[in-house]
Amino acid sequence: MATTPQQATRYSVNVTVDGQRVTVPLQFEVEDSPTKKGINMQFVLPKDKVQDPRKKQEFSNKISVALQKKFGEAGIPVDYNERNAYVNVASFIVPINAIADWLMKTLKGE
Repeated sequence: MATTPQQATRYSVNVTVDGQRVTVPLQFEVEDSPTKKGINMQFVLPKDKVQDPRKKQEFSNKISVALQKKFGEAGIPVDYNERNAYVNVASFIVPINAIADWLMKTLKGE
C-alpha cells in the first residue's frame, strides 16, 4: 500500500484532536471517480499516530468532526473518502456541487 502522495502543493494546518493542537500537512487533489466528484482534501497524518488502521480511523473521525463544524456553518458537506489508497492520509471529499453552490452564493453576495 502506498504512503503519502507527493505531487500536490502542501499547506500546514492546525487540527485539534483530543484537546491537543496538531499541525499536519494538507494537500488538495481533484476527485473524479464515477460516484464522487469534488475536491479531495488529504491530511497527511503523523506516521506514529496511524500505524494501526484503527488509530488512523479514530484520528480521521476526529478530523471529520472538526471539518463538519467548520464547513457545516457554510452549508458545505464533507464526506470521508474510504477509497483513499495512502496508509497515512485521512482523505475527505467536498462535493463539486457544494463548491459550485458556495461560489454562486458568494458571487451573488448572499
